Amino acid sequence: MLVSDLMSTPVHAAKPGDTVSYARNLMLRHKISRVLVAEDGRAKGIITKKDIGFRLRRNDPDWRHRSIDNALLSQVMTTSLVSLSPDSSIRDALLLLVSHNISGAPVIDQGMVLGILTRTDILRSDLVEKLDIPVSGIMREPVQVTPDHSSVHVVDLIKKGAEAVIVVDDGGAIGIITESDLAFYEDLPESAESGTAAGMMRQMIPSLPETAKTREAVTVMLQAACQSVIITGMNGIKGIITRDDIIREVAQ
Repeated sequence: MLVSDLMSTPVHAAKPGDTVSYARNLMLRHKISRVLVAEDGRAKGIITKKDIGFRLRRNDPDWRHRSIDNALLSQVMTTSLVSLSPDSSIRDALLLLVSHNISGAPVIDQGMVLGILTRTDILRSDLVEKLDIPVSGIMREPVQVTPDHSSVHVVDLIKKGAEAVIVVDDGGAIGIITESDLAFYEDLPESAESGTAAGMMRQMIPSLPETAKTREAVTVMLQAACQSVIITGMNGIKGIITRDDIIREVAQ
């Protein structure tokens, strides 16, 4: 299987002169995690949910006044692009994404953008389909916060490597926060939950029992368009498994 077999097309792109707000709207509309910045069919840079979400700090004047929304993509995009060839194997592409710690890369041939390949696309590959081991073997202890924890604290946890933060109340999971939630979070000062984990979280949390296999977790992620699944046991939350946990396991 080649990159050209799994890459996503068309590529939802913006221009260097477009704003961050425009890129955020593209991400929301098309349910994507990154927007390629291109001009005349040639890639100039890329902006991701993580780039936007990590600016979400209430003690950052740029965030309080939302000036980031009005910034030009040429000012904030990542220009050191890692790209893929359409003729590369999926395994080579997977290893490239893992080694560079990125979640997606444009597919370029003779300087022109043909598509984009993401870790979620790789979940549909035969490499992942062959992985069918107990989720208990690769799940991790979830990072947990209470509803009252600050948004700044949540951002810092995700910056330090938490791919998802579970919001718990009285020992039970009531929500989840990922970098997507950071990127699209709107701070509403009139809300009692403003600036807290409760105000940022999503309430729908896909889950599986600890007896599940990775193939079941992949199916849930693809069907629910999510990147994390909570693993539960007799006494509540046992762990969490993410898309990247599965990708890393396949890459070994």
